[in-house]
Amino acid sequence: MNNIIGLSKIGLVRQQNEDRFFIKGNICAVTDGMGGYRGGEIASTYAVDEIQDYLSSISTITESELVNAVLHANTRIVNRVAHEERLAGMGTTAVVVAVQDDILLWSSVGDSRLYVYHKDILEQITTDHSMVQELVEAGEITKDEMKVHPQRNLLTRAVGVDETLQVDSGRLPIASGERILLCTDGLSGYVSDDVIKSILESTEDNEEALQLLMDAVYEAGAGDNVTIIIGTL
Repeated sequence: MNNIIGLSKIGLVRQQNEDRFFIKGNICAVTDGMGGYRGGEIASTYAVDEIQDYLSSISTITESELVNAVLHANTRIVNRVAHEERLAGMGTTAVVVAVQDDILLWSSVGDSRLYVYHKDILEQITTDHSMVQELVEAGEITKDEMKVHPQRNLLTRAVGVDETLQVDSGRLPIASGERILLCTDGLSGYVSDDVIKSILESTEDNEEALQLLMDAVYEAGAGDNVTIIIGTL
């Protein structure tokens, strides 16, 4: 990946930032913690560190190894919670991406997202593991109503909560010039896909796009922490 950059900022109504991210070569990840005071911050940091350490020890990155990296982080967090009762209930989202030649590999748990943008089309690759996503799929609410629903923060899957975890994953062909966007729900929960798409349309400069996306989050009230990674393939 070329020109891949990331930024994490605290929202206007939060006391601390429970989001984390890393970028290392052709691998990147975003996590968003949950679980009360300190717990979410610890879970998201632990997940990023454990995922990065696991993948650093792998000679060839595959889709299954991205899944294994998340499962490894899950085990480590569950074990830590078992020894520290004050951290009970903590967990985190995780979306991990790697590029191998002309293939984009990914794994995901929670409601942090991976998008691919190409030729004026913005496609959400991951599926949210959230209560509101289930309501959308059941036809009970619309996608726009997700952003204001009282249960919008309830996850149906998270890293570090249970010993057994189902991790979504996939692989898709990519072409030179395509752009990826990873984000926490601090972006997707407050800024519509149409606005995200229009910002990416407006500039090929990833630094400018990142700043414009952050501006849009704060114009929308920045009700949550926000983390964004943008890269050009």
